[in-house]
Amino acid sequence: MSTLINNSRVSSGYQPRSTNWTSVRLLNVYRLGLSVIFFSQSFISSSPLLEIVNLGLYSWVSLAFVVLALIWIVASQIERRGFRNQVSLQIYSDTIIIILLMHACGGISSGLGMLLIISVVITGLLTEQSLAILFASLASLGLLAQHIYSVTNLPAYTGTSTQVGILGATLIATAFVTHKLTMRVRSSEQLIQQRERDVALLSALNQEIIENLQAGVIVLNRNNRIRHINQAALNMLHLSNDKTISLEADCPKLISTLENWRKTPDIESPYLPTDTGIEDIQTSFRELQSQGQTNTMIFLNDVSSIRDSMRQAKLASLGHLTASIAHEIRNPLGAISYAAELLRENESLVESDQRMVEIINQHTLRINHIIEDVMKISRGSRTVRENIDLAEWLPRFIDDFCQSGLASLDSFELEIQVEAAQIKFDSGHLAQILTNLLTNARVHGDEAKNVMIKIITDENLTPGIEIADQGPGIPVEILDQIFEPFYTTSHEGSGLGLYIVGQLCELNNASITAHPNQYNGTSFTVHMTSPLGATH
Repeated sequence: MSTLINNSRVSSGYQPRSTNWTSVRLLNVYRLGLSVIFFSQSFISSSPLLEIVNLGLYSWVSLAFVVLALIWIVASQIERRGFRNQVSLQIYSDTIIIILLMHACGGISSGLGMLLIISVVITGLLTEQSLAILFASLASLGLLAQHIYSVTNLPAYTGTSTQVGILGATLIATAFVTHKLTMRVRSSEQLIQQRERDVALLSALNQEIIENLQAGVIVLNRNNRIRHINQAALNMLHLSNDKTISLEADCPKLISTLENWRKTPDIESPYLPTDTGIEDIQTSFRELQSQGQTNTMIFLNDVSSIRDSMRQAKLASLGHLTASIAHEIRNPLGAISYAAELLRENESLVESDQRMVEIINQHTLRINHIIEDVMKISRGSRTVRENIDLAEWLPRFIDDFCQSGLASLDSFELEIQVEAAQIKFDSGHLAQILTNLLTNARVHGDEAKNVMIKIITDENLTPGIEIADQGPGIPVEILDQIFEPFYTTSHEGSGLGLYIVGQLCELNNASITAHPNQYNGTSFTVHMTSPLGATH
């Protein structure tokens, strides 16, 4: 970047301008018009513009002036010679012709010598300073030669050496002044061009940076029309990259949030609610004033990765704690369990004591099970999501589940409402979730009736898996509590099974809910967040 900018800086001092044929062609038009005016005066016996002393010389020189003007016009169109050579030849010829015309009209007192100033100025504008000074010097020498010749050979000559000296000094001074002014003009022109390049470069850099930001960026005008939206914002809002995007039609909740912010700009709306279909999106707004127009910049940040990092950090901390606790608990727990087994082997124990030993064994196993469940939560490894076709994956999972001896194959009934239900999920986590839910459905449901497994979609075409038992069901008043840790209605459970299920769903950006079903039992539904088929 620094190399690019340094190479494009404006250099100090004079920089020769590139060839400017347009200016040369304009000069040719001026020369042709001037020559035609001079030539036309040769046909007027008493010219009102000039006092012609030598008509023959004047006529031939003015005719040559017209012919040369036409030649230079053609030459500038063809451009067969170099730019500098053409300009030099044109100024040489102009200088000679103007001095000759001045001589034919009475010399320095005719005033035609002032036209040489224009030639010097043009030379300074189109070429470098040295060439302009050279022409000014040659013109001054030509004026001096014409003055000496006229004084020597023309008795009626009225010109003075003072006039010649003043005009010669004026020509040289004009060359210096024109150079200074031209250098300033060209420096300003180069500076403007550099500023244009810098602005174009900054615009390209801004465009590249915005397009490659992980954050979504949307710029709206005061009528909420999109002036710019980057690819990250299109992906977050699930919009297609075309010219027909309208936030009012495609993301009305975002516009509503923006209007609320405009009423109270000091209060940010940190997240887009879940009912918009866009989860884990943090929003912030800024106003931009540009040339009296108010624009609004919207920043969208996907905080799911931040939540995943926080969740992983929490699980890591919990893992260290539970590992220490498990070690401290399992040592005395193992001693209690071993002592209980020794007591059971004592044949002299009465029946009531045997019952006490069974209670000890039962609760030591329960404590051990709680420890294992807690450690499963704390060891929650980073998810490795993959594309899963539920219509193909679920039958294989049910077959594996039944082969493990946990249930018979005829205990389940699979209903596929959507054939192409593609999701992105950690297959190991999904297997653990369904294993827990199916085990609960078989244990707490009616063993004589099948457990229903359904692949469903909601109104947003978001896929889900429903596990419905046909048992007595869970009371409605405790449905909101069953996913809390250590909550259980059974003396044999740890109260962590459904909590683990909820944590695994959260790790995969999914959720789980429980509700009564049409079979008078309870349904557990795993809701995915990606629309149907949106696996990338």
